[in-house]
Amino acid sequence: MTEERDEALVPVVEPLPENMARLTITYSGQQGDLPDPVSFDSTDADLKQGATEAVRSGDIPGIDAHPDADFTDFIIDRFPARGDVPFNRLSLRPKTPFGRRVGYEYPKR
Repeated sequence: MTEERDEALVPVVEPLPENMARLTITYSGQQGDLPDPVSFDSTDADLKQGATEAVRSGDIPGIDAHPDADFTDFIIDRFPARGDVPFNRLSLRPKTPFGRRVGYEYPKR
């Protein structure tokens, strides 16, 4: 959601309950947030399962549907709320920080 202020679009950050978090997913070179907040204390397995279902069905804005999505070897980073970011954040990402497209083969050296 955005609001128009002085002809510029400014994101509106909805407050979250204390124990909830935004889950950002990086997959196949794309990134998006799970539309609904999740518990900051969720297990890695629960977060990966929810992300798998959402990405397979195409429910993540910014990430194309991938029917064979698999987050088994992905990492979850946890960032508690702080002054400039007033809500908890979770990041589900490949072991490499920027990911790569599914099926991409690096050139042989």
